[in-house]
Amino acid sequence: MSLMKTLGKVAMGVIVAKGVGKMMGGGRGGSSAGGGLGGLLGGLLGGKQAGGSAGGGLGDLLGGLTGGSANGGGLGGILDSLKGGSQSDGGIGGMLNDALQGKDVSVNNEEEAQAEILLRAMLSAAKADGVIDEEEKRKITEHLGEVSDEEANFVRRELEAPLDAQALINSVPRGMEQQVYFMSLLAIDLDSNEEAHYLDELAKGLNISQSVCNQIHDKVGAPALYS
Repeated sequence: MSLMKTLGKVAMGVIVAKGVGKMMGGGRGGSSAGGGLGGLLGGLLGGKQAGGSAGGGLGDLLGGLTGGSANGGGLGGILDSLKGGSQSDGGIGGMLNDALQGKDVSVNNEEEAQAEILLRAMLSAAKADGVIDEEEKRKITEHLGEVSDEEANFVRRELEAPLDAQALINSVPRGMEQQVYFMSLLAIDLDSNEEAHYLDELAKGLNISQSVCNQIHDKVGAPALYS
């Protein structure tokens, strides 16, 4: 089972299903979609990506999320920037960028465990509003493509399981707290009290300060959680 590759596919599905509208909305400072992941996703609306030409559709979305290369910028770059100092050198961001592009990735046991935690974080957050209907499940899973039955069943089980924020919090190793919060935020529209309460519980459980939490929200143009 390669959960890193599955993480990339689910990330794409979740972002398309739940996150695009939020990310195009600008940051808490009232900025437009020209910054953060909002700018990276500008291709979906036919705009220009930073340093790129005008375009549209899923191809531009992929280019923005991966920063135009396997190892630089994009979603993986943000993920690595949030890595705690207690982790070993390097990061899984470049691997996530590769996975988002559909490339084969080779990971060790530690990286596979990290991918599993981040995948659980996204799938848990997708349920935070208390309702995840069949259409949302379809959108989240339709990008899975050619994954093993074991991987597909893992995703389906996580989507069907009751929401348990504390169990997720307890599973997070030191140094991954902000990464888990970030990937959770990507799966949330943040347009309901249930989602806000879930993120608050997650931030407090992971010992992420209110100011750091708001900074993470700024990175994706999401509304601030704390005033």
